[in-house]
Amino acid sequence: MVNSKHAAFKVNKQTPANGPPPQAYSTVINCRKPAGKRALALKERGGDVKELRTLRFTKIPGVPCPEQLPQKRKFLDDVDLAFGVDQGPFAKKACTAPTSSDGRRSLIAAKPSTGMPTKFRRGKSVSKPLDLDSWFTILSFSDPAQLLEMRAKIPSCYRFLRDNPMLWKHSRDYYYRGTLPDLPPHELTEFQYAHLRHGHGCMSCGTPSTRKTYWAFLRRWCKSCLQSKTIKEVDAIDLFKDQKGEDVSFLQKCLPSGIFDSWGNFVGVGPAATLSYKTVYLISDVNALVAEYNQESIVKGGPWDMRTWMAAKTQVVEERHQFARKMELWEDSTRASKSFEHLAKKQARKEYFAEKAAHLSPPVYLRDMECCPSYRRAVAIPKEPNMTSWLQLKPKLEKEAADLRATGGAPSQLPTFPMSGTSTPCTDLY
Repeated sequence: MVNSKHAAFKVNKQTPANGPPPQAYSTVINCRKPAGKRALALKERGGDVKELRTLRFTKIPGVPCPEQLPQKRKFLDDVDLAFGVDQGPFAKKACTAPTSSDGRRSLIAAKPSTGMPTKFRRGKSVSKPLDLDSWFTILSFSDPAQLLEMRAKIPSCYRFLRDNPMLWKHSRDYYYRGTLPDLPPHELTEFQYAHLRHGHGCMSCGTPSTRKTYWAFLRRWCKSCLQSKTIKEVDAIDLFKDQKGEDVSFLQKCLPSGIFDSWGNFVGVGPAATLSYKTVYLISDVNALVAEYNQESIVKGGPWDMRTWMAAKTQVVEERHQFARKMELWEDSTRASKSFEHLAKKQARKEYFAEKAAHLSPPVYLRDMECCPSYRRAVAIPKEPNMTSWLQLKPKLEKEAADLRATGGAPSQLPTFPMSGTSTPCTDLY
């Protein structure tokens, strides 16, 4: 063989892994761009650039020339013959079947190469977009809160989620593993359920910080909007009047209700069972129910089956009350479990930071750390401790501990107070 320095060398034979190795050409191709004196001299002679980039050398013993190698057309014919491909009426007459070694080499060479996977790059769209079935599968494993955000910010996702409402159910079942209560079938869609559960902002005035959902009324309101849109049971008696002015307060059982305490705070799903709590209704629900009752009375004319109509209304109200109680119980249990997780993470941060601070030079002990504001802020974060959080706390803690030592150190006798929130004095002070 010949290298780029025009020096001939010999390569020892090696045992081939799969058939005989491909035979080498006695031609060296220089892929570098023509430059320098050689390019100028070639340009003066009027030669071709290919003459400079392709160099022919003398015959090397044991290496055939390109003219002696099998042609590409014959190689393709062998591949077609091996795979049984019809070569057409204009093809040359096929030769005999290749030998075992040639056939093996032909089959290996003719094996279709698998395409490389698509490389995702920022700012560059993929050449082949994902089909809708793939998007359906991907979004089925997404968080419902993420789907809600994508629906609000991406127009294509808005249209896709609008046309595929079952995506919300698949996402809810996967993310919550069936722990979230099923929605009432007659009043909510899957999207409305996700919006009430994961949405933000008051649905009346638009206050962005509102997160509380009143499941008894299927609304997310701020406190002022809730109080302005509800009416107590004793005050709603005047609204239960038909067209003749007769009392129709028996329709109260057909209305969804909530419970307020004596301070006007929402307690839960109604109706109230004690005198200290007050049953409240939505003003819009009361007006709509009385108007529907009057309309049915006019349409039916004489005596009509009011019991069947009220039974259907009562069934819908019972379904909503059961669903609202399940949701309130689920939210309470989730909130309690999350608070326990936060307490465990805060305790882990205290132990981790105390261990790291004890190995400083000079060491900082727990009693001194508790007097440092940076430490108190760090242990109030409900996250698992790691080296990054410690490296962020370390310089602040060292500076505050040094300032504390310069001022005389932490007080030796600090009065301790109970953490229960009561005002009972501690006996250690006496």
